[in-house]
Amino acid sequence: MKNRLLEILGRVSTTQLALASLRAKSTDRALELLEMDLDVSVLALNGLGKEVDPAQREQVTSTLQQIRAYRRAHPRRVEADLGTLANGLVVRAARPAQERVRKILDEIE
Repeated sequence: MKNRLLEILGRVSTTQLALASLRAKSTDRALELLEMDLDVSVLALNGLGKEVDPAQREQVTSTLQQIRAYRRAHPRRVEADLGTLANGLVVRAARPAQERVRKILDEIE
């Protein structure tokens, strides 16, 4: 329950910050926040793909393939400096995930 709560709080914060950034016309910051959120989703889907039945696994694989196509068309790059968010904690936590996500998407069938 605690992990689920932390996950939801993190997603809500990211979405709220992305929306606030868009309204402030800081599209680079909003894009970076949304890319980070997509990374989190890829990691979660990859984990779930190992736990679900074959039909659901096909849905997971299809979604990951769509994300891979998106990332190939729009390679993951740092859109904005988010170092001011929580003293850079958000960015430091996201960096290791970026490489893991890249590997997951490269290996998906």
